[in-house]
Amino acid sequence: MHKNDFRKSVLRKEYFRRKTGQIISSVVAETKGLHAEFIRRQYSSARSLWHLRQPSLALLWCRTGVKKYHVDVDGRSMDANLEKGSDLLLIPPDTEISAEFDVEGVTDYAITFLDRSVFGRLSPELGRPLVASSNEALRHGLGELGREAAAPDDVFDLFAEGWAMQAIAHLSRLAGGHRSSREISRGGLAVANLRRVQDYIHSNLAATITLAELSRVAGLSRRHFLRAFRESIGDTPLGYVRALRIEEAKRRLSQGNQSITEVALDCGFSHAQHFATTFRTATGLAPSAFRRASLF
Repeated sequence: MHKNDFRKSVLRKEYFRRKTGQIISSVVAETKGLHAEFIRRQYSSARSLWHLRQPSLALLWCRTGVKKYHVDVDGRSMDANLEKGSDLLLIPPDTEISAEFDVEGVTDYAITFLDRSVFGRLSPELGRPLVASSNEALRHGLGELGREAAAPDDVFDLFAEGWAMQAIAHLSRLAGGHRSSREISRGGLAVANLRRVQDYIHSNLAATITLAELSRVAGLSRRHFLRAFRESIGDTPLGYVRALRIEEAKRRLSQGNQSITEVALDCGFSHAQHFATTFRTATGLAPSAFRRASLF
């Protein structure tokens, strides 16, 4: 099917899901308020097309085989490179999304649908799509849910419902700190310029990043860049960089193989005390407490 024909083929139903590619294997779990699919899919080309709108909150985890993608969400567009664990895509309820995934022949992915009528009123932040997001706890939990779903026992429903409640809490925190995720661009910087700036930030997260350097990368004056960046991301460059550093610190703390001082320096903080203060302000936990909780 031609790309344009695919995008135009909106079903007359209110909710729909359409994907290209052939399923090799699948594990599907269904409990009260939760539908989860763990899929391996094969493709005849280097591109996979998705088109969906669902009544539930959807979380997609691109485990393997996806390099980058382009999404159109309710008329807004964004390109995303999947790097440094940024492999989560959050789709709010009643949101139409078209996506083009660059794939490597075979992909492994998990997608879960959380029924808002079961899990109560969602936080307002979860009404906003998040693209190429990173959260180690969510990835770890999805991996565990997939293993449980492959061999369910008589307490699987309880396990799955407990996971869903934790996932909503993690998603609410992630969306509430949305500066750490790549949101759909709403204007301001051109998509190509925004991508160059984001790639530069990711590549230099441990170094000193200045407004002058980011403006140069974008090819704009400082004043114009500052206004356009905030229009595109919803935050200042400083806030965006700080939030990315906190997310990277969370990932490293969860791995447990670096000292807190090493994590601080590798994530661009000048010293451990500055890191501890900033981390506690952003998460409500000291770095040591976050590490204990994530390794429990």
